[in-house]
Amino acid sequence: MSAGWSLTGRLLRRVVLGVSIGWLVGLGLSMWVIAHEMGELLDDTLAESAQLSLVLYQASGTLALPEQAGESAIRIIDKGREVVSADWPPQITDGGQDVGDWRVFRLLDRGSGIVVETGQSNEWRRDELLESLLSMLLLMLPVLLITVLAVSRLAALALRPATGFARRLQSRKATDLSPVPEASLPRELAPIPLALNGYLARLRDQIEAERLFATNAAHELRNPIAAASAQAQLIARGVADPGAAQRMTVALDRLALLVERLLQLSRAEAGIHGEASCDLVQVTRMVIAQICPEAIFDDGDQEQVTVPVHPDAVALILANLLRNASDHGTGDIRVRLLPGPVLAISNRIAPEAEFRHGTFEKSPASRGAGLGLSIVAKIAEKEAIGLSFGSADGRAEVRLKF
Repeated sequence: MSAGWSLTGRLLRRVVLGVSIGWLVGLGLSMWVIAHEMGELLDDTLAESAQLSLVLYQASGTLALPEQAGESAIRIIDKGREVVSADWPPQITDGGQDVGDWRVFRLLDRGSGIVVETGQSNEWRRDELLESLLSMLLLMLPVLLITVLAVSRLAALALRPATGFARRLQSRKATDLSPVPEASLPRELAPIPLALNGYLARLRDQIEAERLFATNAAHELRNPIAAASAQAQLIARGVADPGAAQRMTVALDRLALLVERLLQLSRAEAGIHGEASCDLVQVTRMVIAQICPEAIFDDGDQEQVTVPVHPDAVALILANLLRNASDHGTGDIRVRLLPGPVLAISNRIAPEAEFRHGTFEKSPASRGAGLGLSIVAKIAEKEAIGLSFGSADGRAEVRLKF
């Protein structure tokens, strides 16, 4: 048996994938926000530096600056004279602006005409931003790892009832047909033990029915065989009375009847294979002629009624019902074809008579096999024919609805 795919593994992979995608989306949004906020913060520092430099220059008339690094610079223009120079060309509008590889802020003091420009190189600003983002990424990676480990553990705990259920099924013996415990399973998996228990129940019933059938069949067959054997032994020894041959013939006829009914029941349980249809009027006339010529058939003035049932199935059902009516009835037998189509078979019965539906179930006085109604019920079930029994006004009636 193939190992198949793992529910835990598939669930874990998909959850981790979903968490990772969510984590990356959140990380991307966070980086965008950080980049935007850092840009504004650095612009504010440029503006503040320009303000401070202007105040200091106005107060002292000069501005002593350390040697300007490559990442930042300042320019001061006093009355058109460049007091401190920078690498970008002089600007003519106040405020922040991008100039080549620099981010520049220009401030003009309209009273004195002094212009101060402060600038930061874009490369330095990018380095600062990348450093911040890398720090945040390093801080968030442990969070992702912890999340993956937590999801793995939680998925295993959530699937523990299902994996335990699978282990219990695997450890059962093939002969163990007891119901499977249904507790502790999630709602999504609850139909599995329900369906399995239904299947096991049907299997137990089938095995019990087969065991009971075998026991009853052996019992029913044993009696005529023993009777025929006994009469045959008497005849062979030359001590039999004149009626021994007749008794052996009766026992063999009884044996033949039982074998015929058992074969019919076996065929009914297996189902009559092949899709076919038949003329119900014609099959009914044929079976009546062969089994029970005294039966009265009312065809409802219909010459042909086609039903989607195999003709052998219809013939077996009718033959058994007519034999039952003939063997156990006390009067006329009527067969009526009704709209639907429905075929009704009725006969007069004794007051205490009743239908006996169990296999090998029959009245003490019956000389039948007790299999007729079981054969009828099996074929009707296989061929989806509606079957109903009833009795009223001293008559028993069986209806077949096609």
